[in-house]
Amino acid sequence: MPRIADQYIDVAVYIYFSVEAAEDGSSIGGTGFIVDKTFETNKDLHYLYVVTNKHVIEKSDPVIRINRKNDKPTREDQWVLHPSGDDIAVFHLDVEQWKQLQITTLPFERFATPKLVVDEDIGIGDDTVMVGRFISHDGKQQNTPSVRFGNIAMMPREPIIRKDKFPQESFLVEQRSISGYSGSAVLIYSPCAMNDMSLRRRGIDRPKDLDLFKSTQEQLRALDNHTSPKGPYLLGIDWCHLCDTTIVKDKDGADLPYGYKVSQNTGMAGVIPAWKIAEVLNCEVFVKDRQKEAERSAKASSGISLDVAGKPGKFTKDDFESALKKASRKLASESKK
Repeated sequence: MPRIADQYIDVAVYIYFSVEAAEDGSSIGGTGFIVDKTFETNKDLHYLYVVTNKHVIEKSDPVIRINRKNDKPTREDQWVLHPSGDDIAVFHLDVEQWKQLQITTLPFERFATPKLVVDEDIGIGDDTVMVGRFISHDGKQQNTPSVRFGNIAMMPREPIIRKDKFPQESFLVEQRSISGYSGSAVLIYSPCAMNDMSLRRRGIDRPKDLDLFKSTQEQLRALDNHTSPKGPYLLGIDWCHLCDTTIVKDKDGADLPYGYKVSQNTGMAGVIPAWKIAEVLNCEVFVKDRQKEAERSAKASSGISLDVAGKPGKFTKDDFESALKKASRKLASESKK
C-alpha cells in the first residue's frame, strides 16, 4: 500500500445522535464523508453533500460534526434516502454556511462506475483505504479520523442479505470494520496491477514475445515497465462487517454447557458501490435543487475554494450515465425475480 496523502484524513465527518453527544465526543454514532458535485451547466458551482448510511441517521435528528464548526442538529426528514432501499442517506450542505471549513471533498467524477471497473481492471486484490471513526480513540474535542487498509475480496455479484431481508449490493472487502465506521468512505488506490490488463489500461499493446504462462523475471519486468497506479477512486461506502459465531469455552478449552456462543468479527466488510450513491445524488429532488441554485447563482460567483481529492477521470459524462443506466436496469430486473 502506498503512502496516503494527509489531506484524505479530512474526508471523514462524524455523525452523532444529538448535539450533546457531539459536544461530549461520545462513543456513539457513525461516520460520513463529503461529496462535491458540480452542476452540469456551470462547473464553477459546487454542491456539497454529506453521505452516510441510512441506519446511522434513522430514528434520530443527527448532528454532523466537522472540525471548527458549531454543531447544529439536522432533521431526519432532511436526509434523502436511496429510493430502492439501499443503506445510503445524503444531506445537502449549505455552501455559504460551510465554505470556511478546511475539508477535503470527494469529487463526483472520481466515483467508481461499472465502466470504470472494466476500464481500470478493478478487481480482487486491489488495495483499499477506509477513513472513519475508531470510536475508542476518535478525538473528543475535535475529529481525529483513522485509516484502515484492506483489499477487495469479492466483487458485488451476490448481495449481502440484511436483517430486514433486503439484498444489499456490496463489494466484500477484507478490512476490519467495527462499530463507528458505518458510513465511511472506502477508496481504491493500488500502485499497479501486475497483469495483462495493466498494459491495456494505458492503451499499450502487450509485447508480442510476452508469454503470460511463463513466470520469468524478464516477463515480469516487461509488465512492470508499463503499469500505472489505479485511483484514488471512491469504491463505495462501508455499511457492515460480517460476523461469525463460536462456542464459548472454559479455561481448559472445553465447551461450556448450555450452548453459549459469542459473535466475532470475520474481518470482512460490506461496501456499497459508489454508483449506488450516484443514484441518490442524481435523484429528482437533488437535480431540481441544483437547477434552482444554478439559476440564482447565474450572475454571481460561489466564492468557495474546495480542497478536492484527486483529478477528474478520462471517461465522459455520457459514458458514465450509459453504464449506470445499464447497471440500474439489470438490478431492477433482478429484484423483480
